[in-house]
Amino acid sequence: MEVFPEISVGVELAHPHDLVVRYFLVDTELFANLMNLYGNSGIIHLIDWNSLRCESPITVDDHLQEVIGDLRFSVNFKDGGYSKVLLFFEHQSKKEKRHQWLRGLRKVLEFYESCESDPENMMTSDGKYPYVVMVILYHGEIPWEELLQIKDMVSLPKGVDSHFLSVPTILIDVSRIPHKELKGPPALVALLDALQSASSGKLPENFDRIIEYFKEAKTDQRTYGWLNALTRYFLSVTKASKKTAARTLSKILNKQEAEKMVMSTLEKHFVKGEKKGEKKGRIEGKIEDILKILNKRFGKVPKSISQSINSYTDSIALDSLFELALDCKTLEEFERELVH
Repeated sequence: MEVFPEISVGVELAHPHDLVVRYFLVDTELFANLMNLYGNSGIIHLIDWNSLRCESPITVDDHLQEVIGDLRFSVNFKDGGYSKVLLFFEHQSKKEKRHQWLRGLRKVLEFYESCESDPENMMTSDGKYPYVVMVILYHGEIPWEELLQIKDMVSLPKGVDSHFLSVPTILIDVSRIPHKELKGPPALVALLDALQSASSGKLPENFDRIIEYFKEAKTDQRTYGWLNALTRYFLSVTKASKKTAARTLSKILNKQEAEKMVMSTLEKHFVKGEKKGEKKGRIEGKIEDILKILNKRFGKVPKSISQSINSYTDSIALDSLFELALDCKTLEEFERELVH
């Protein structure tokens, strides 16, 4: 009797793309390879990548409850200086370039503000803030043609130095890398191929090829975790069957291990499903808090805005809206950001 019938299964994760990227790139070896092979900035050659350390390694707990947050690394320069590298992952096909860049800038400013509350850990030995490098990793159907800076968005009088309006930013657009030019360790190539394939809708037909990269890394103790992450990603963003996933994994693992990995993913998802009632209550509470803040600050909230807020089911997105409700200067500003 077959362990898995040919029935498709959808493992619904709120942020499947983010999760698989974070699972792989918390590994400093993979992140350093990504930067050196695909980064397009001279600053990459000034950094001592052997000193790289990830400061936000948690990506997902035992029950597939997503822990979302942009990755932050600390690193030294070859001349002895100190830096922070912030990685932002974007996978929207419709890119609001200004909005995305400003979102990153807000994160940079939040980091500098945090330096004041934790100077011992955040500041350099001379009491100055660390140099922050912003990295945007993007994959989507539409290539990201250019990277805007504030100086490109602000109308400057003649003679005004625009350099102070720049933040060192490195853009890596996965969609613009030809498949035949993918290079690096097997795990990095597998990740980039998986993102490209998902973006083009070809992940089901390319999954065999993606898993086969790990034949070269079969003895690496990290391989089992990488395969597990890709299995979760595969089942989440495609309508493929459990049988298909297990059959592909059998190219690297034995049949029993492959079936166990697929079942483990589904069991954890089932436990997560049991907690959906609790999650729904938290979502409703966050929506209520956002509307209360807006009502208190700006009076009655228009029906169009309240309906948009009520349509949200993502806890992380609602946290961002909560912060926006506290910080926005007008209801119109809130509505503009809500559209984004």
